[in-house]
Amino acid sequence: MTGHQILTLTVGQMSHGGHCVARHEGRVVFVRHAVPGETVRAVVTDGTSSSRFWRADAVDVLDASDHRRRHPWKQADALRAYDHGQPPVGGADYGHITDIHQRRLKSQVFRSTMQRIGGIDITTLDTEHMGPEGDLTVEHLPGTDAAGMHWRTRASFSVSGGSLAMKPSRSHELIPLRSMPLAVESVGASGIFSWSFAGARSVDVVAPGGDQPLALVVRLEGASDSEAAAGLERRLLDLADSTPGIASIILASERASARKPRRYNQLQPALIDYRVLTGEPTIEEPLPTPVNGRAAVTLAPEGFWQIHRSAPSALVSTVDRMAQLPPGGSAIDLYAGAGLFTAWAASRTGPAGQVLSVEAASPTSDAARALFAGMSHVEVVQATAESTASRLTTTDLVVLDPPRAGADKRVLTGIDAANPGQIIYVSCDPASFARDAKALCDLGWVLKDIALLDLYPNTHHMESVALFERS
Repeated sequence: MTGHQILTLTVGQMSHGGHCVARHEGRVVFVRHAVPGETVRAVVTDGTSSSRFWRADAVDVLDASDHRRRHPWKQADALRAYDHGQPPVGGADYGHITDIHQRRLKSQVFRSTMQRIGGIDITTLDTEHMGPEGDLTVEHLPGTDAAGMHWRTRASFSVSGGSLAMKPSRSHELIPLRSMPLAVESVGASGIFSWSFAGARSVDVVAPGGDQPLALVVRLEGASDSEAAAGLERRLLDLADSTPGIASIILASERASARKPRRYNQLQPALIDYRVLTGEPTIEEPLPTPVNGRAAVTLAPEGFWQIHRSAPSALVSTVDRMAQLPPGGSAIDLYAGAGLFTAWAASRTGPAGQVLSVEAASPTSDAARALFAGMSHVEVVQATAESTASRLTTTDLVVLDPPRAGADKRVLTGIDAANPGQIIYVSCDPASFARDAKALCDLGWVLKDIALLDLYPNTHHMESVALFERS
């Protein structure tokens, strides 16, 4: 390993994944925590003398970009972290870049990724979202502070020595946290970073709608009846009693019968038992589109919901601008979650329409079923998109919002066979979207419009909403 080798590099363009591309003696070096055009000193974090490429972190800036700023999160700042003898925590790898330039870089990364993986030149699109320089304008969302912090309503932490902790990029090392400023203000104000979670493996924190009180899902380290778990329960109860900002604490443990060999676990997900320690077993998230007079959906804290507090309304607004879904029309919502887009589609089509909502995760699908109970024109199906794809029927619109890995090929061919009027693809990863966009184009679909939303400020991640129609 060359883990302590220091290189002086002039870095080139930003690449998907949050690193700049540089070269050293003919070898490609992917450099994190730099800005394109800078000259930096970087420590090699991954690679050997025989590796095709190396990975490195910038630890000193010799010639700074005009777009560099002081990172607003000390523990995620590579320059300050390495000065204190440890790597930076992951999760804010664009924090050293001014917010306007972050969005400019994301647009450039998206364009180059679409061309490189999908063979699609998005500069030829006739869209209102195109900026003057030929790159898509990345939409800034409300709900952050001036530094792009305090937008996450959900955060997952490991536990190290009883403290909430996070890992550096591409590392298993755990770094105890003093704060997590990407999270909404109520998370920091709760005081949980001073709690002892000894006996827990990880903690998920949820701030419904971005506000207090919080819900905590505490995943136990070992068997739920162990001495450590009993001590943890007592501490959590005492802390919750003295903390008005905590609404509920839910303990999660893997069922003993579910502990199978590693090979089996790859085929069959582990079964988890959830037990309410204090408070309620559910939370409420505000809906951009009310359902039956209800302005919120009730779901389990571990259920999927968008993490940026402004994301649900921004995504629904973007889909609404692109879609042609008339009253009495029909829509299919794949990877539907708790029904964010299903609610919008049900409102657009009205009682005379027909909406199918497909979600694989049981708790989240249950939330959708409860939300749409009594609405005869909405059918909620708990199933994988892959298992239903071959049985899809002709419809006006298909909306799909798959996980980061993208849609399975069976899903795309199933949608194509159903021959909808439009496809709207919501994606959180430009690489998997570029692959799937190419597959749809090969099936005879045309990319007609696309929008980029900055749902993940201070990170390299971005969200896209794309419209496809038949050629």
